[in-house]
Amino acid sequence: MIKNKHKVALKVYLQNVEEFSNEPDLRNMGGDILLKINKKEEAVLEYERCIELFRGKKLFANAIAICKKILRINPHYEHIYAVLGDIDMDAGLIAEAVLNYLEYAERKRKTLGRTSLKDTLNKIVELFGVENKILIQSLPSFPELKREFDIFMKERESYKAVQRKDLIEMIKRDPKYADFDRLIEIELFRSRRFVRPFSIFVIELNFIERKEEKDTIDLEKICGILKNNLRTIDYVFLNTEGFFYGLLPETPSDGAFILSDRLANKLKEMFPNEVKISLRWATYPKDGQKMDTLLESLQKSGQINF
Repeated sequence: MIKNKHKVALKVYLQNVEEFSNEPDLRNMGGDILLKINKKEEAVLEYERCIELFRGKKLFANAIAICKKILRINPHYEHIYAVLGDIDMDAGLIAEAVLNYLEYAERKRKTLGRTSLKDTLNKIVELFGVENKILIQSLPSFPELKREFDIFMKERESYKAVQRKDLIEMIKRDPKYADFDRLIEIELFRSRRFVRPFSIFVIELNFIERKEEKDTIDLEKICGILKNNLRTIDYVFLNTEGFFYGLLPETPSDGAFILSDRLANKLKEMFPNEVKISLRWATYPKDGQKMDTLLESLQKSGQINF
């Protein structure tokens, strides 16, 4: 390296790397060698290995220095801001962590749009809480991100409100419940006789910043679209409380997920960036062998959000 014989240095480095693979300073040197011969992507990978080794040794300042080196090489390498946030948390640097996570979220917003933000914003809320003073003071520095954050929090509260509702009571009060109950009884008889699974499901939709009367009109349209995209043996009902429920004969749990994913993508094509979709299901016989136990499992099941 001192003699600027970088290709020779790389050859020696690669011949011996196994012997010092856990030495961060030498991995840092490997990145420097690769950078000298213009192999930037390979250099960044070597620096990333170096960062993890420094973190493992709790040498957080060193790890942060390598992160900043990567950003000097490629300022658009947005993932490093998330890594910086993680290191700051390890080191107890809360203010720096907040800023780095927000910078990461802002860059994701610019490059990938709203749909990519949910996991990052959720992580920020889980780490710091919505009343964290540093977070509250830092968000206005990212005005567009703050708007997305406010929408995210509104949707998050909406999902919590939906989870608190008594789903079983809402289904049982529905005017179409008698038809649904009869279908389930027929399917229970058939599935017991031929040893086949079936699933019941709920689809909940949360429209973003729209008028309630428009939501009602669209729900009726969506009901028709769902029927057209289900199999002829499937059933779907629009509940008076504004969600869908139904029956998927001969469908195990993984089949219910695949079908739900397909339906969710179809709905999101119709309403890009306008609706959040939540699905849950329960499967006979895994989740219950009677109507009441299946409904209880449906209510307790975790929601899959799209």
